Amino acid sequence: MQTTKMLACLGALAACLGLPNVGRAADNCSGVSVQVGMHIGNAIVSLNDDHSAPDHMAVGVCDATTLRCTYKDKDGDTWTDDVSVAGTWKTVGGTGKYANAKSSGWSKTIRMEVGPEGTIYIGVWGGECNM
Repeated sequence: MQTTKMLACLGALAACLGLPNVGRAADNCSGVSVQVGMHIGNAIVSLNDDHSAPDHMAVGVCDATTLRCTYKDKDGDTWTDDVSVAGTWKTVGGTGKYANAKSSGWSKTIRMEVGPEGTIYIGVWGGECNM
């Protein structure tokens, strides 16, 4: 419960800070992510810059062993991204509206802090989203 509250607060803070757009010209989607921990089952909140996008305010779980994150949107539909240590991601599966998603892009950590519940990462992401 404490982690959930912290993620919600950090996600809202990051969105309110108006982080600069570090996207690339070909990006049709971008946003901010807040992740707590770098272990199996760590939590992540993703905020799409387009507040009307179906994946805005998605909550997920990442596995540092497989480098895979699975997100759930407010409707309960899910999608899974494979991520790389080089800062790229690619959607590899989904349910509901994300069943045929073909998305990929980049991500960049812009702030990292060590806290009592693990390391907290705040990052920006973008790419070509086809959901």
